[in-house]
Amino acid sequence: MNFKSFKHGDWVKIYDGKWSFLTSSYFGDQYTKELMFGPRPFMPQTIILGSHNRSSGWVRQKDRDILGKYLSGQITKNPKLAKEISNKLRYQATTFLKFIDENIHKPISEKVYKAFWERLLAYYHPHINVKYVVDYLDPKLLKKYLPAFQAARLAAEPALNRTEDFLTSFAKQQGKKAKYNFELILCLNKQEINIYFKTGKLPKKQKLEQRFKRFAFLHNELTSAFYSDNFVDKIEGLLVNSKKISEIKGQSAFGGKVKGKVRIVLDPKKTKGFKVGEILVTGATRPEFLPIMHKAAAFVTDTGGILSHAAITAREMKKPCVIGTKIATKVFKDGDIIEVDATKGLVRKVN
Repeated sequence: MNFKSFKHGDWVKIYDGKWSFLTSSYFGDQYTKELMFGPRPFMPQTIILGSHNRSSGWVRQKDRDILGKYLSGQITKNPKLAKEISNKLRYQATTFLKFIDENIHKPISEKVYKAFWERLLAYYHPHINVKYVVDYLDPKLLKKYLPAFQAARLAAEPALNRTEDFLTSFAKQQGKKAKYNFELILCLNKQEINIYFKTGKLPKKQKLEQRFKRFAFLHNELTSAFYSDNFVDKIEGLLVNSKKISEIKGQSAFGGKVKGKVRIVLDPKKTKGFKVGEILVTGATRPEFLPIMHKAAAFVTDTGGILSHAAITAREMKKPCVIGTKIATKVFKDGDIIEVDATKGLVRKVN
């Protein structure tokens, strides 16, 4: 892997959540090799960082812009595509969720496991199309088609969230057979899973435990590599430089200005004591965040576009929201007093 080719200053975070090392190994290949939009893959380069079976994905802003302009150009040429893509997303989400419900509580064979990834890939194509086109579409077309895109996105919301449910069930089944903690099974990569299906052999527990604590993937169109040692620091250094930053900028999802105390929440199950009027700062929100979003005065996220869960919820609740800041969870800490100017997309520390 040519590490130097990943040294550029326009990395942006596109997801943050409870996705494991195993999932990350598949996501990286899907992004850079399998998900094609015209002549290019979804993203020619991807970096994925993770710890304790959570991860965040990063891509170049340049590549994101190329994709967004390509997708918007397709709809500009053929406006009927907007409805077709929305309907396709609904259909793929429905069939994918049905597949999970039919298989999650049964013994998961190699055939079913591989079918799961094939179905996820089929779902992911319209998901990405809808997710990214809205940030680049001509305002007149966006106004016309946003309701359809948003309805499709909401209907499909559970699909990605259920991926880890299915893989956790698979990991528990295999862990019981091999006498490994299921969390260690979730620290295998795609190649190791294939070897396991053929031979029944697994890497040593110590190696998987290292990955569980911390890992990084580098993917491009040709190859991929992963790391679970101090080299992760070097990779993270390519992405985030949050030292001495007191103001950050993102995209406005719903306008308004508010001051309040920061509460960083990465796991919605660990929100005891979240107070009304605090400002939720997180990587990205999901339906599980709704109870604290009702309490929060505003939302600030590292990732997301105008069809992200945080953006849609902010518009429904009419609360100030700044999305896509990249580094909010790195710049601010619990207890900081910040001002969220969501009309301008600015978030700054005031003390």
